[in-house]
Amino acid sequence: MEGLALRACTLCFLFSVLCGRVAPAFTLPLLDEGGVRAGIESPAEGVSREAPIEATIWVETPADREASLPADLRGRFRGFAEIEDFPEGRTEQEGRARAAWRFRLTPGAEGPWRLMPFVLTVRDPATGKMQDYATQVAPFPEPPPLPAAEGAPEVNWEPLPVRPPWQVIAKWVAIGLGGVALGVALVLLARPLVKRLIRAIREHTASPEERARLELERLLAQRLVEQGQIKPFYYALIDVVRRYFERAHALRATRQTTQEFLAGLAQRSEIPQFVQAPLAEFMAAADRVKYAGLQATPAQANAATQSARDLVRADVEARGEGR
Repeated sequence: MEGLALRACTLCFLFSVLCGRVAPAFTLPLLDEGGVRAGIESPAEGVSREAPIEATIWVETPADREASLPADLRGRFRGFAEIEDFPEGRTEQEGRARAAWRFRLTPGAEGPWRLMPFVLTVRDPATGKMQDYATQVAPFPEPPPLPAAEGAPEVNWEPLPVRPPWQVIAKWVAIGLGGVALGVALVLLARPLVKRLIRAIREHTASPEERARLELERLLAQRLVEQGQIKPFYYALIDVVRRYFERAHALRATRQTTQEFLAGLAQRSEIPQFVQAPLAEFMAAADRVKYAGLQATPAQANAATQSARDLVRADVEARGEGR
């Protein structure tokens, strides 16, 4: 009996070798429904990080049926970097048919490694009728965990102090000095502009009499009278007075003739007569210099300047805003 059992095992082994099939190390069920069974098996113990594994998907159906896998089956494998497939063909025995497909799977670095569910189609060649079956997920046996690293690290990752070359130091020193010089130049160039801007803002927000005082000071600083430019001085002096009354009483004084300007003043009740009368005399005297060709002397120009100051002061006091 022992010799008979040994001979039977030897015959089974030779049959497996001749048929190209080796006993699987693991089998994962995929489907068992309505006489249709499917699974995936492999002679390997599980997924290996060092080498690809061989796996076979088999489908058993009645002999009068044909099974087919979906075209996107490769995309159903997870965790594998490369997938190759080879059909093994179909065999029949005792009214049952078995179709098989062999796969060569190269695992990726990270898992999990598994075959996701897919749709298996079974067809009746006689009638052309097809029926779909949904498989279940098939997780592959995972490889053992990698051993923990032992011993000291081979590379020392601590940074080493490295002194930069003198060329780099000189470059950054030059850049710093250039930045300081540029900043000083910008400050020196922008300082007059800032001063003028601040002065313009202060003047624009000042009261009408204060603005008239500042404009008169700038006019006198030009020293037109001393240079003999009497007529240009009178033109500028009249504009200072006109602009004051325009700002103080909301008049269009700088856009009117002398007659229009005086007529407009006569209609403003807030401007008393003791202001209008001297203003009319001042305007008439200035027009004689501007248009009648009267040659004014420096003394007359200085007197006109004082008259302009007195007109502004009298109007301020009339409006109750004297200081």
